[in-house]
Amino acid sequence: MKMPFNKLYISRRKLLASSVVVATSQIATKAAAQSSPQTSPQTSPQTSGRVATLIGEDDYQYEVNYTGEQWKERLSEEEFRIMRLGGTEKRKSSPLWEETRDGVYNCKGCDLEVYDSEYKVVLNKGWVFFKHSQPDAVLTKIDFVTSYGGSEKKRTTTEAHCRRCGSHLGHILYVNRQILHCINGTSLNFKSTV
Repeated sequence: MKMPFNKLYISRRKLLASSVVVATSQIATKAAAQSSPQTSPQTSPQTSGRVATLIGEDDYQYEVNYTGEQWKERLSEEEFRIMRLGGTEKRKSSPLWEETRDGVYNCKGCDLEVYDSEYKVVLNKGWVFFKHSQPDAVLTKIDFVTSYGGSEKKRTTTEAHCRRCGSHLGHILYVNRQILHCINGTSLNFKSTV
């Protein structure tokens, strides 16, 4: 069965864009791992005795590092589940999904400016969407998902997480014929510039 040209074009475009995202992620991760990050003792206590299931438990050293217990003290239970364990908030549970004021969105884990309202896309999906992040603010990696959007199929997605502290922000997805950052409002602090 032949696929209509427009369906083939969309699939190819999606594939090419996804490849660019993954390649960029790999290059950025390798470059960051080769440089020696500077840590500040006031904001970045060294980790020891980490919990193996926490995000950031790989070879990459983030600028802001806390132990699992320190993260639990800093974050609410729901924030910890999403930002450190890679969970997803319930649809429309964060008021940020429909926020339309001018402003910036900072990572709730370390206050790094990760998104700008100029690139926000408000969709009636229940999460916060952006066309792209601020430069050098978000890293990506392959995320293996077994349940997403009601589907129980095992599949991979591209995870977006904070470059400075490793907090899980959300995923980069193909939505409404656009590749968008689909972000948990729970992971963000909004600062109005109006």
